[in-house]
Amino acid sequence: MIRVEEHKEPQHERASERFLNPAKLYLSLAQATGKPSSACVEIGNLVEEAQVIATNDGLISSVLHSPKKGKILNIAPWFHPVLKRASAMIIECAHEEKKYDARKDVAHLRKEELLGIIQKNGIVGLGGAAFPTHVKLNPPKKIDTLIINGCECEPYLAADYRLMVEHLTEVFKGIEIICKILGPKNVCIALEDNKPEAIKAIHRILSTKKFELPLTECRVLKTAYPQGGEKQLVYSVLKRKVPSGKLPFEVGALVQNVATCFAVYEAVYFDKPLIERLVTFAGDALVSPKNIWVKIGTTLRELFDKDILKFKKEPAKIICGGPMMGLALDGLDYPVLKGTGGFLFLSDHVALRDEGPCIRCGACVRECPVSLMPCLINLASQKSLWDQTKRYGASDCIECGVCSYVCPTNRRLVQSIKRAKLEGMK
Repeated sequence: MIRVEEHKEPQHERASERFLNPAKLYLSLAQATGKPSSACVEIGNLVEEAQVIATNDGLISSVLHSPKKGKILNIAPWFHPVLKRASAMIIECAHEEKKYDARKDVAHLRKEELLGIIQKNGIVGLGGAAFPTHVKLNPPKKIDTLIINGCECEPYLAADYRLMVEHLTEVFKGIEIICKILGPKNVCIALEDNKPEAIKAIHRILSTKKFELPLTECRVLKTAYPQGGEKQLVYSVLKRKVPSGKLPFEVGALVQNVATCFAVYEAVYFDKPLIERLVTFAGDALVSPKNIWVKIGTTLRELFDKDILKFKKEPAKIICGGPMMGLALDGLDYPVLKGTGGFLFLSDHVALRDEGPCIRCGACVRECPVSLMPCLINLASQKSLWDQTKRYGASDCIECGVCSYVCPTNRRLVQSIKRAKLEGMK
């Protein structure tokens, strides 16, 4: 693991804001890992907030709800941070806000009922992968340790930290629900030592013992990147190595992001779908970096048009996600997805340096968090030797960007490995 400049101020300190009344939403049908959802409404239909507008098409998929009351203006290709273009529902929003009544029978719900509620409300992993949560919470093997991921190791991003500071009780209620589903022996809430306010709050809640949890501890880890990666976190907390090509349940662990816990809480206690989330908007091109609660489908353009965000200088690069694993965007028409944790607007530190030859220094090998040899995968990829890249373990790459970051000759290592992974799936 490596140390990177954090750039988390002032969004770490400032309380989150809310923008939950957009004029239009651009709701992509490709919101989660797996197959895109299938639209179940038509152009011209009037929809209510929280109404199902797209059904999950297959096991690894997620149901989609309307984040606002409104009218379906169109179903057409629109900008998508990952796919570049994908089919989306364009909704003209009304200004009415729905009130969600608290469920009274939460304590009596069984595992199957809880999983059904989570699936029905379209909850996916909010740490970036956007894997359907009802699938992840039903592993084929017994879990002995539940790890709650509050590390948020990407520079600039601070939404999870603010969520822990401002809504920690709700996060704990979500953890309580997940424990009821999984039945683990231990719970570990893991976060880095650059989050002092959240650490104090977690210790304070644990001392009250007011939640029905198994043996639970707060594990404070050294701030490093990519500390929040799922396999890295399992090793940091449990000293268990997840085998190549396998998932953490193979070693008795399951990892859930703190924002996912909050979404599970809202789904179970209020029958509220995943229709909004806390997102970081940061970077030196902004007048005021901040964390904002926004509806899924809100575009960057509307946030600037409504002066929710303002530029103090022209951005040289816009990134969806963090600077290490994020994706560069070519404009402001991209919407927030369920898995979107942040957007960056940078005017500095974006110069593309010339790529030099590999000098066999071994820096990428030493620092790779999953023990790959990025330099060899890179060379094989450049020669289109896809079988060779498979043998070098390209599919195990987590695309963290550490190899490119430490390379002294600016080799495009992670980009070539991404291509090798894509070619390997053909």
